[in-house]
Amino acid sequence: MKENNIGYSIKRVEDHERVGWKAPLFNILGSNVAISELMVGGALVAGMTFKQLLATSIIGNLMLVFILILQGNIGMREGLDTYSLAESTFGLKGGKWIISLILAITSFGWFGVQAGVAGLSLLRIFPNLNLTISVIVLGLLMMCFAVLGFSAMAKFNYLAVPPLIIMMIWGMFKALSINGFESILSYTPASQMTIVEGLNIVIGVVIVGTIISPDQLRYTRSLKDIVIISIIGFALISLFQQVSAGVLAMDSPSWDITEVLENLGFNWVAFLILLLAAWSTNVSNAYSGGLALNTVFPTMKRETLTIIAGLIGTAIAASGIIFKFQEFLGLLSMTISGIAGVMWVDYYILNKKSLKFKEGTNVVAILSWIVAFVVSFLTDRYGIFIPPINAIIVGGLLYYLLMSIKERRKND
Repeated sequence: MKENNIGYSIKRVEDHERVGWKAPLFNILGSNVAISELMVGGALVAGMTFKQLLATSIIGNLMLVFILILQGNIGMREGLDTYSLAESTFGLKGGKWIISLILAITSFGWFGVQAGVAGLSLLRIFPNLNLTISVIVLGLLMMCFAVLGFSAMAKFNYLAVPPLIIMMIWGMFKALSINGFESILSYTPASQMTIVEGLNIVIGVVIVGTIISPDQLRYTRSLKDIVIISIIGFALISLFQQVSAGVLAMDSPSWDITEVLENLGFNWVAFLILLLAAWSTNVSNAYSGGLALNTVFPTMKRETLTIIAGLIGTAIAASGIIFKFQEFLGLLSMTISGIAGVMWVDYYILNKKSLKFKEGTNVVAILSWIVAFVVSFLTDRYGIFIPPINAIIVGGLLYYLLMSIKERRKND
């Protein structure tokens, strides 16, 4: 399969170009085996017991599996990326200039987070380096693999994913040797976090990945492939990372995984593996950012736009966004989540599992998404249930209601 067969995001991945579940799984793992997942574990253990952390991670990741299956199935059935699918729901102009740009900015932001952590990891190995310069150099290197396309990304992730998994197993044994299993089970955090607050963190860190999953899952062949990828590539690997990092961070004053590993006495090999994990994640971020821009600028080559996406993400990383990690996660989940609810109602319910592209801007879809964002923001501020899930529910219900009223008036 050659990347130039799908050089523009609007081009459907044909049946003979599909590769099943293996390559998409490793590309999903490459983006989801991430330092940000480890930081979630550190954030949760700061306010939860081990049992609460375990329950929160299981529940949150099962919710994410449901979201990914619904969203990824659209990509698999239609063979299109997220941004082309958004044009069907939000209109050719609305999807292009509003939704695709929002998702592009999201990819740039995630690129900045991962490049920032990679820079911190590099400084643990070479403490005399300048952080800003290190982040810039790493960001540019990460961008190069994304330019090569889907197949090259999969090959890179075959090599990049296993070392981080091995490192976390190594870390778990090390933590057990220090604290003991009984000590972990009886761990009491210094502060208290509710399960709902924890679910917001667990879902917030990955929900963007589930919503843009058609970028990778358009290469799958069946719903079975989607289910395999969602269980292994999201639920199990996220649970493993969050619980492992939580155990490692029990005796650390920080959620920063680089500080946690340093406090536990890990050597430069661990930080090199963290750097590799950030690298694999950012390959996907730059790739998705390039696809989003490709929808906005269809006459430009994907490779060129991927370079632009990587340069923007590198600039964000150099600005120090990693130091506002949790606030950034909350903003992303509140902004993006409602898109999924609107897309699902349009595709599964109103159009009976088919795409019907709309000219111009679908004002009803845009309005529903904006209201969903406001609801997510307000429920996050006042601690009402899980803001990303609230956004999906409200966005979908409002879109269905408004479209039903519009159709009824049209018939009258």
